[in-house]
Amino acid sequence: MLKYLAINNYKLIDKLACEFGPGLTVLTGETGAGKSIILNALNTLLGEKPAPDIFHDHSRPATISAVFSLPQSPELRQKLSEYGFDTGDDEIIFRRQLSRKSHGGLSNRIYINDQPTTGAAVTAIADFLLEFVDQHQQQSLRDAKKLLHLLDTYGNLLPLRAEYRHNFHTHQRLVQEFEEWESKISENIRQMDYYRHQLTELEEADLNPGEEEELIRRRRQYQQIGKLKELTHEAETLIYTGSNSIIDGCYRLQEIGGELSRRDDKAPPTQEPLTDIIDALQEVYKENSTYMNNLEVDEQTIEETEERLALLERLKRKFATDIDGLIKLRDELQKQVVSLENRDAEREEKSIAIAAAADKMQAAADELTTKRRQRGKDLAAAVGRHLIDLNLPKARFMITREAVTASASGRDLIQFLFSANPGEEPAPIEKNASGGELSRLLLALKTALGQQHQVTTLIFDEVDSGLGGGTAAAVGRKLADIADKCQVITVTHLPQVAAFADQHLVIDKIESPESRRTLIQLKAFSAAQELEKIRELARMGSGEEITSAAEEHARVLRREANKIRKGVS
Repeated sequence: MLKYLAINNYKLIDKLACEFGPGLTVLTGETGAGKSIILNALNTLLGEKPAPDIFHDHSRPATISAVFSLPQSPELRQKLSEYGFDTGDDEIIFRRQLSRKSHGGLSNRIYINDQPTTGAAVTAIADFLLEFVDQHQQQSLRDAKKLLHLLDTYGNLLPLRAEYRHNFHTHQRLVQEFEEWESKISENIRQMDYYRHQLTELEEADLNPGEEEELIRRRRQYQQIGKLKELTHEAETLIYTGSNSIIDGCYRLQEIGGELSRRDDKAPPTQEPLTDIIDALQEVYKENSTYMNNLEVDEQTIEETEERLALLERLKRKFATDIDGLIKLRDELQKQVVSLENRDAEREEKSIAIAAAADKMQAAADELTTKRRQRGKDLAAAVGRHLIDLNLPKARFMITREAVTASASGRDLIQFLFSANPGEEPAPIEKNASGGELSRLLLALKTALGQQHQVTTLIFDEVDSGLGGGTAAAVGRKLADIADKCQVITVTHLPQVAAFADQHLVIDKIESPESRRTLIQLKAFSAAQELEKIRELARMGSGEEITSAAEEHARVLRREANKIRKGVS
């Protein structure tokens, strides 16, 4: 629900702020007073592209902000989370600031809960909160896609439609993947001999990860084997075999340490640490001997190593990749060859999956069509009843369905047919409904939707344009009906509609004494200001001169509206 709206420096508005309550709020004022400017500002806040002439004072920025209470909608909470906003709040604040740049153009800053964001985020979130119903939306009655969505909303068919859409896209994906697979298989069949030749060559090479590094290590070893033998022999002599080897020295140290200990019990002990050293030296000697013995490389081993390295190098150049790449290519070729050899079985498997997906999609489409037919009849009947209430007793409203090629929304083309006069066959709305009839038809649809309204606030901009008398009163009753289920804000010039208001706002133009410029001011009648409401209704009905008869008529309108509202509630 819209709770608060503030507008600064926007067109004819210098400063304006207003709190909104539940139920039906009407905005009234003389013709040209600027009632729609307030709604234009709200539209601009929620994503509409601003016009360049929006500034009341070009030296200051224009700022628009609004506070909404958040409905308990899981979809809305998910959308807030997607854009990085706190999903635990009870309110949300939108703010947009526009200013002129020095070099021309507009500076545009948008915030949600004082966090900078984008126009796309504001629009996506606002779609869950409010809906504008105006002359532009009347055109949606001519849009087949929007009519289908309206019917599905009324019939609570959106979950079933989402299930069907999932099945449709699954089937589409499987068909596309199959076509791509067929194309790839056809190309691969032409390349079959080439693939097999490559695979044979790579399989015969018996490639292994890390093999090249080991071969290069071996080559490096036999290229310097003379120096390696020389060094290992020197190490062996130092450790063990030389006349003055390190081990012999350690044994002599043990003898000296033993002699010292016998002569003086204070001499440092050397037996145990020297034993550890001797053991370690013997281990080094064994490893060195093993290494030295393995340094023997015959010519055959050298030749085999060089041939293997040459083979690997040739394969790397031929296929333009390293050893890991060759192994990966070999594995891929194996899969391709196996796939080609088993293509008939794979084709059958894929065809079975596509057929199963098609059956599932078809079943969901059939169920959706059946329920759309039934709910279409229900909606047409409900709209017909509301059209009678809106002084169109002879009107006929029908919803027809035509089978079309399956799409993501189903196989149904929905059309709304309407006739206002007896003897006139229902025809598409664009051919058979005047502006006033369109307004009432739209209102009848909104009333029929009832609890299915997906937003908590509906804003009507002169939906009663061109109406009067009993029809205007009927429109007021319908707006009041809708306002029992969600917040309704409407701009109206008809006292019969304004009489039903729970909250009455009056827009007026004044001349600023400081700037001598025309400004819009807003006055909200309190619950206690019944006389002021009566006088505004009288002005709306009679013009500038408010006669006693006009006031009495306004009292009657107000009294009758209150009776109807009490009966409704």
